[in-house]
Amino acid sequence: MKKKLLAPALAGVTALALVGGVGLATALQTHDVTLSVDGAARTLSVREDTVADVLELEGVEVGAHDVVLPAAGTQVSDGLEISVQHAYPLQLTVDGSTREVWTTARTVGEALGQLNLDDADSKLSASRSASITRDGLTLDVVTAKDVTLVAGGKSQPVTLAGTVADLLDAQGITPDADDIVTPAATTSLTDGLEVKYVAVEVSTSTKDVAIAFDKQSKKTSELDKGTTKVQTKGVDGLKRETWQTVTHDGKVVSSKKTAEEVVKKAIDQVTLVGTKTAPKASSDSSSTTGSSSSNLSPAVGNTCKASYYWDPQPTASGERFNTWDFTAAHKTLPFGTRVKVTNKANGKSTIVRINDRGPYVAGRCLDLSTAAMKAIGGTSAGVVTVTWEKVG
Repeated sequence: MKKKLLAPALAGVTALALVGGVGLATALQTHDVTLSVDGAARTLSVREDTVADVLELEGVEVGAHDVVLPAAGTQVSDGLEISVQHAYPLQLTVDGSTREVWTTARTVGEALGQLNLDDADSKLSASRSASITRDGLTLDVVTAKDVTLVAGGKSQPVTLAGTVADLLDAQGITPDADDIVTPAATTSLTDGLEVKYVAVEVSTSTKDVAIAFDKQSKKTSELDKGTTKVQTKGVDGLKRETWQTVTHDGKVVSSKKTAEEVVKKAIDQVTLVGTKTAPKASSDSSSTTGSSSSNLSPAVGNTCKASYYWDPQPTASGERFNTWDFTAAHKTLPFGTRVKVTNKANGKSTIVRINDRGPYVAGRCLDLSTAAMKAIGGTSAGVVTVTWEKVG
């Protein structure tokens, strides 16, 4: 009986040994896997059952935003590739709107690509090659806007990100203090915005302007009443005016005088006005000062032009000229010669005494005193045609 019982017992022991051997072999089995953490890969031989076990074995901590492929519960097998990509925080402001995003990208450019914000015209606060570290990154993004620029009176569409100042700079426009920019240079660009730039030039120039002289009259008893003589000839003065001219895009919009300076004063013209009344002419034909009479017979013989003069001055004979004496100037007749003079226009005659030389104007032979010219009615004309003859 004992032998019969021993065989089953030995069989049982053998079975347990076989089961234990299989479990031990399974427990001792290893798997070759590749573990990549943020792009750094290495090959491992592990006995762990799941991806999570392998990560725990290697001390790889996984956060809520990190990406693990395949999933943490996946069974480990030979040749398995495990990838872990840590996600870093990105404080992202797009056109003034701020939010926090988590990204597995390692550069700004990669992050923008993941977020569909990789427009080449956008303006960034960091370069596209800037790294994103575990501490994260703050990034401002200003997207390009479709605007209209009006400059020099011409409109053109522009797509750009930034401010009005950035737009002008991109177009090679550098405003100075006088130029007009609307809206203000610090204004952010928005879709549909119209930006106007007006080039303003302020220039200063000078010009010389004549100052007209004034006219004055002075009465004098030295001249016959009704006659005048310029004592001081008028001379225009000169003033220098300063003008400020403003142009917008080359067109004059204003021009005003800002100052003036008198360079040369004007000289007033002074005219003497005679007040002397002529004495009555003597009817005595033998008078030494001459005579006039409607009863005198007309002179015969020589014909020429006669003028008259009135300035008090020494005569060629040495005596003081008196315009109210019946005297005359002749180029050659001896001093003291008495000459009858007849105005051919009206037949009036007078007798004068030669006491001076002249006149020295072509076509004239006599220069009468005022009294003599008045006697023959010629002062209004100034120059008359006369017939003359010597009478003594």
